Amino acid sequence: MKKTATKVIPEAQGKTLLIAAGGTGGHITPGISIAEHWLESGGNIILATLMKNIDYPDIVRLARNEKVTIVAYDAPRLTKNPLQLPAFFRRFRSAYKLVKQAATEEGANAVLGMGGYSSFPAVAYAILNRKPLFLCEQNAHWGMVTRFGKFFARRVFLSFSETTKLAGKFIVTGNPLRAMFGEKTSKQRGASAKKQILFIGGSQGATDINALYLSFTASPAAAKFSCTVAAGPAGFAALKPQARKSDSILPFIEDMPAAYLAADYIVARCGSGTLFEILWSQKPAFLLPYPFAAADHQRANAEAMKPQMPCVIFDERPFDKQKALQAFVAFLQTPPQNAAVQPETRAENQISRYIIQSLNHVAQA
Repeated sequence: MKKTATKVIPEAQGKTLLIAAGGTGGHITPGISIAEHWLESGGNIILATLMKNIDYPDIVRLARNEKVTIVAYDAPRLTKNPLQLPAFFRRFRSAYKLVKQAATEEGANAVLGMGGYSSFPAVAYAILNRKPLFLCEQNAHWGMVTRFGKFFARRVFLSFSETTKLAGKFIVTGNPLRAMFGEKTSKQRGASAKKQILFIGGSQGATDINALYLSFTASPAAAKFSCTVAAGPAGFAALKPQARKSDSILPFIEDMPAAYLAADYIVARCGSGTLFEILWSQKPAFLLPYPFAAADHQRANAEAMKPQMPCVIFDERPFDKQKALQAFVAFLQTPPQNAAVQPETRAENQISRYIIQSLNHVAQA
């Protein structure tokens, strides 16, 4: 697939960016996207992540590049239990030392924190060693790293616009997308082909989406549609025997751009990365915010994205599959018609440019 024209930022040549990205795919995937663009621009990457993420497919692929150094650690979650504080500080100190060692050996010029507790050791390294610090906030409700690190960061890159006026260091870029999300090339289908629905449950919160799929396919409304379901590794075994034989049920989907483009309608949760991928596809979406997301950030993400994309938000709590089915059938009968509003410049390009400009400004001062 041809990538969008972004081409080289010569000033990145020889510069090393330490990206702290770990925990969930919502933190890792945007970090990988920025790393890919930085590498294309001639720079070097240190990726600081959790030990449990070391086999994440995108990290494995990135690690094959000789200009990439991977440092993995066991960063602790923040705790309010005073009895757990000694263990917390012990693990944090160990993670900090690993980050500092890699940054010193590879000559890190700047640190980019992608949010989540796993990025705290790298953010602390930047603050304590006076390294240029930049932050990415994927969600409409800011996480603790952003709320704390904003006082020390040169720039904070936001996925969603804020309703209140912010200082100049806050820049709305959107959420970075992987390089595979390049130019769109949809396949042509025959006039008699059924409309396609893509259900994306994924690894977190797939249960309700899988239940909606089963309710839908048991209804007369499903006869005109063909479905593909990313059921999640845990949900796949249970869903597959109950699914229609004509539908495609998968634990996960590797080629997400092709899956989006093959679909006429999309059903998904509201993680920032997923929303910006759907925005890229320009397809109508039926959105179900994950109700147990921290600070209810998926609901906030969906509400913030709604003016930019054709979507319907269903957020009945507790989840009611009959009400969800009724709302979904209504969505299919009368899909939203507003056009998707995409940023002129991809987020990873903007972020790389701002970091380079900041580093060059300091070098010339």
